[in-house]
Amino acid sequence: MGDDSSRSIGEILDDLRGDFPDISVSKIRFLESQGLITPERSPSGYRQFTDTDLALLRWILRQQRDHYLPLKVIRRRLKEGDGPGREVDVSSPAPAPARVAAASVAVDEARLTLPDPAPAPPDDDAVWLVPAEGRYSRNDIRQQAGLDERSMTELESFGLLPPAGPEGYGPEALRIAEIAAGFFGYGAEARHLRMYKRFAEQEAAFLSQVAMPMVNAKDAGAAARAAEALTELARLGAALRLSMLRVSIGPPPGA
Repeated sequence: MGDDSSRSIGEILDDLRGDFPDISVSKIRFLESQGLITPERSPSGYRQFTDTDLALLRWILRQQRDHYLPLKVIRRRLKEGDGPGREVDVSSPAPAPARVAAASVAVDEARLTLPDPAPAPPDDDAVWLVPAEGRYSRNDIRQQAGLDERSMTELESFGLLPPAGPEGYGPEALRIAEIAAGFFGYGAEARHLRMYKRFAEQEAAFLSQVAMPMVNAKDAGAAARAAEALTELARLGAALRLSMLRVSIGPPPGA
């Protein structure tokens, strides 16, 4: 199949919905995050899908719907050279035990796995990022994060995106939208993410109280020391949250 045509993610959805009514932007973005599809990006960062990408998406979705295969099995079959045009012809659905087994594997794959703690977060997790020049319209945010209109509206209505200025949204809004899209790929909704905003606001108020005495100091270096303290406190808070999350989740399933 040739790659002469290029489609946006919205056009891909229109092509797929006839056979897969439940397909969504979040689903496509999740498959991309799992390395199953790799659409090209335009110079402005938008996803561009070819005929080959569309055929691959149809094949993956059929494996899930018709053969009840988890992503781990689909990924292995693709690595082994299977793919569009080489599907196994299955005349009847998988028996119930096979469906249950496949569902069990899929659930295990979706379990939260946490990374090992690091001494310090990467630069893009610092309290204050290097100022960026990028500004984004509402449509830019929605398309680059791979969100449908409903998801974007919900992020706005729940106050999860920082306010847009006269020139549009800043880079942090795009970052939040992309992270939220990752949650949506697992079936979470914007209302579920409000707790992160609430926790962040509470933590910011607490850290500001701790660092406030340094800000009130009257020597010339007070502001710099307060900034350093806030950065270190934020890192300590991130490490403490991760450790407490590990304790709360408990050992990995089956351990």
